[in-house]
Amino acid sequence: MPLSFLKRPQPSAGQNMDAEVYQRVREIINYVREHGDEALYHYTERFDGVRLRRLKLTSSEIDDAVNSVDDHSKKLIDKAQRRIERFARFQLSMYRDMELRVDGGKTILGQRVIPIESVGVYVPGGRFPLVSTALMTAVPAKVAGVSRIFASTPPTRDGKPNPAVVYALKKAGVQEVFSVGGAQAVAAFAYGTQSIPRVDKVVGPGNKYVNEAKSQLFGQIGIDLLAGPSEVLVVADDSADPELVAHDLAAQAEHDVDAKPWAVTLKVELAERILEAVQEVIESLPTRETARTSWIRHGVVAVADSLDEALGYANKLAPEHLELHLNSTNTRRALKELRNYGSLFIGKQTPVVFSDMLLGPNHVLPTGGASRFTGGLSIGSFLKVVTYQRVIGVPTSRRIARLAAAQSRLEGLEGHARSAEKRAQPQPPTTEARGKGNHAEKR
Repeated sequence: MPLSFLKRPQPSAGQNMDAEVYQRVREIINYVREHGDEALYHYTERFDGVRLRRLKLTSSEIDDAVNSVDDHSKKLIDKAQRRIERFARFQLSMYRDMELRVDGGKTILGQRVIPIESVGVYVPGGRFPLVSTALMTAVPAKVAGVSRIFASTPPTRDGKPNPAVVYALKKAGVQEVFSVGGAQAVAAFAYGTQSIPRVDKVVGPGNKYVNEAKSQLFGQIGIDLLAGPSEVLVVADDSADPELVAHDLAAQAEHDVDAKPWAVTLKVELAERILEAVQEVIESLPTRETARTSWIRHGVVAVADSLDEALGYANKLAPEHLELHLNSTNTRRALKELRNYGSLFIGKQTPVVFSDMLLGPNHVLPTGGASRFTGGLSIGSFLKVVTYQRVIGVPTSRRIARLAAAQSRLEGLEGHARSAEKRAQPQPPTTEARGKGNHAEKR
């Protein structure tokens, strides 16, 4: 049977807004490509209401920002940085150079793990400083061995980025910080300007304009994810505490008016208590305007007939964050069945907020169902796994050449076949071999 819904999301606004965003971002990209810094100054004044004297923070400006951060905040950031770095190093241990020898040891097949050379980290602005995002994006890049790490983040009203964000970026290993936000920052990293260097890849979440810029510039520059509004799905059985579920949904709702807080339960009574509790929690928050709008527009409370139905719904939805508020038996079943999620939170004592801030695994995760085919930002996002091969000796090369030529003709590629067959024919001695022969004659 289909799920029954106590609360459904409102209908979406539709495609006109998407077309408007696409066109505006395309204009921004073209203007930045043609006018460089001039375009960045223009858009910063237009969108952020700030007239900048320079885009790059000087060393003294960075020092001033760092010195203005209180000791308590620094200690929090330092602790989060160490936890994120520890997990990144754990992930790095899975990547290694390897060689495989086949054909009696005469053919070498290998892989190398090489860090990307340059990365642009984007840290969104908004109402609050996203210190955790600065750490989540820059720390894995540093651990991976990226040699040039730059960051861009919108200025506040005083023309400078938030000091706590600057401190986090420097703590994470960023070399230069720029006061630029939005689609124009992504375009600057993609093409380079007089002040901002072109990089190989840009990472970090952003609003729909940042997302659209990453989409349009993919290929010109590498990207991590097209991460849309944040999502959480809570799957709950009779063991769940409705107030804990409500707080986790409300926490998600306060991210953004387009955030998606969802819950599916196994009992109507639990769903009703969650629905009532969410509204109470939201109204108690200082961020209630945002959280209320998100909940009204996108909130979901549904009831499943069985755990299998609830888990099937979760796999179909493929949420960014997936919380399990289940008893031990149901948790074991869920861990076997669940396969589509950006990050999994097991047990009611493990809310999304822990990972959002400092737990260790990255919080830049796939949204919009993308976890069906990809994971989130990780140490692997900053590494290239490249391969190599070497065939040793003419006899081995001839054996492989005959096979390669036959398969090439099977595919109708005569040029390929002849390239292979040249290795099956007697070949003249190399310059090195001729040199050795002449030397032997002289002796």
